[in-house]
Amino acid sequence: MSPRAEFVDVLFDRLSLRYGCAFLARWKGLDLQAVKADWARELSGYAERPEAIEHALELVDPAEPPTAAQFRDLCSTAPAPAFRAQPQAKQAQRAAEVRRQCLRPVMPRIGRDVRWAADMVQRAQAGERVSTYGLRLALDALGQQGSMC
Repeated sequence: MSPRAEFVDVLFDRLSLRYGCAFLARWKGLDLQAVKADWARELSGYAERPEAIEHALELVDPAEPPTAAQFRDLCSTAPAPAFRAQPQAKQAQRAAEVRRQCLRPVMPRIGRDVRWAADMVQRAQAGERVSTYGLRLALDALGQQGSMC
């Protein structure tokens, strides 16, 4: 059984407890699996948002059981989920890949003046804050391996 189907089964159990046989009688003569499939389609955006389902359960009309569309509309009034500050693992891997591709050191042209590189290395050795990327470029321009990075 798929997680979406389990989610709708649990929801049907809760609504059946709340409304009694009036809830299931709404679909008398219809295939209950087809009705549940319709609810699963209507609520597919909320299957992973239990707070929206709980919000809708608090708002349902106590006198009349809801339809799938009515319940979906109640779910849509739930507050937005909290922002996740931590990046997903795939996003972090992708960001590292982009940095690796885009931050490759630029090889100096032959005969190019490298006084800027020596100056940057001296400033870094003196304790001045210099960018790590700039220092890496300076060391590459001087032909040194990343001994300071």
